[in-house]
Amino acid sequence: MLISKPADLAPAALVAAYDSERAAFRARHVSGSGIAGVVQAFHAVRNMPYFSGPDRTPLAALHNGRGACTAKHLILRDLLRDLGYDAQVELVACDFAAAVPLVPGMPEALRGFVQDAGVRDMHCWVRLHLDGQGLLLDATWPDSLAAQGFAVNADWAGAGDTRPAAPGERRDAPEDVLARKAELLAELAPEEIQRRRAFLEVLSAWLEDMAGGRERGGRGNLDRLLSSGN
Repeated sequence: MLISKPADLAPAALVAAYDSERAAFRARHVSGSGIAGVVQAFHAVRNMPYFSGPDRTPLAALHNGRGACTAKHLILRDLLRDLGYDAQVELVACDFAAAVPLVPGMPEALRGFVQDAGVRDMHCWVRLHLDGQGLLLDATWPDSLAAQGFAVNADWAGAGDTRPAAPGERRDAPEDVLARKAELLAELAPEEIQRRRAFLEVLSAWLEDMAGGRERGGRGNLDRLLSSGN
């Protein structure tokens, strides 16, 4: 299964809903075929805002218009397959905090994670098999983060690798990415799991504040998160 199973929906209904949402996304954003379509699909998915929430499935990302790296790359993989290409999602062991740039005005809670690093995670990207090459396509960061120094990959035009949002060691390229990622994350120590969760929460809150037009490094969502005791 590509998407997790809510209690009130059968697997077939989830698959149908995901296929329908993806087809609608493709109709809005991908008008070309061949490499032109690949490039359009990549940038359309890439420019979905980054957000790591409780539901990280591709269906939720398409429904909400935002998602974290796993959901975004599952959508990209399946769009590329819809276009007739061979593509896989690769899971990569990394230090995600170490890959986030320090930004002036970044909230102190997030700055501490970035400076201290040591947030073990499983990042992912898409491997597109094209003309005997395996191209690395990382669609994590949207154009809106370019000014903050994130590797947004805005200039990718269909040839060569993109820059990974978080470099790391390839662990697997499963078909059921969500299940395999959960297995790999379960190997982390409890304190590592907690640190990862806290980092992703403050990162997502900060990015959401910026996307909402608040002052650079805005504190609205982050302040609410910290005051809640998380």
